[in-house]
Amino acid sequence: MKSHNQARANAARRRQSETGEPYATALQAVRLDRLTRLDDLSEADAPAGAPANLHDRPVPEELTELVRYHAHRIVRYLYFAVDEGHYREDLADWQSATLYKLTDALEHLHLLIGTIAAYLREAGVTDSFLRRYLQVGDDRQVEAYFTSSVEEHLAGLMGREAPQDSVIWHTVGRHIASRSGWSKPDRHEELEVLLQALYANYPDDDQAFDHLPTAMQERVLAVIQHLRT
Repeated sequence: MKSHNQARANAARRRQSETGEPYATALQAVRLDRLTRLDDLSEADAPAGAPANLHDRPVPEELTELVRYHAHRIVRYLYFAVDEGHYREDLADWQSATLYKLTDALEHLHLLIGTIAAYLREAGVTDSFLRRYLQVGDDRQVEAYFTSSVEEHLAGLMGREAPQDSVIWHTVGRHIASRSGWSKPDRHEELEVLLQALYANYPDDDQAFDHLPTAMQERVLAVIQHLRT
């Protein structure tokens, strides 16, 4: 049985051969078509009071900054976990050090997902949509993401007062929104440049970086050239 990812890749290649557009553009179009069909089905089955269509609403900058902030921390902990394999010869030392790093990464990932989901719920996205986006089977699994840390993180991100007994995530959320303090936009951009260089479909798709700002395109291409030499 083919995976959903493989099926989308095959559909993108068929579209590319039919339209002549770059592979990345074709793949994005296939994904958007699928989401539109799923949205239409969900809206047809939704109860009265279903949320307004969000397709025409711009992505809030605080959400993209939220993803960049936590992606930077997650990748950093994954780097630490991978690096343990180079100098830990004793299994007892390796297992503890590696799992500590991986669970630290997981904490950031859960907080990131939960904060985005909480934001969307406040924006009117129904639980039926959230179940699909979070790839879970029931509402209890959705609710598991809405922790006290998520509540204070979202409050900080949105500029609201900190909930009672907040510890640190409200402050971090406020700094992410203002791109200051705990947030390090320059470091986040460095990571994005490296991720683009490593994982973009280039040079097979010679337009893979056209959606990026010009300055970032130049940095990505410089990194790719360095990696090849």
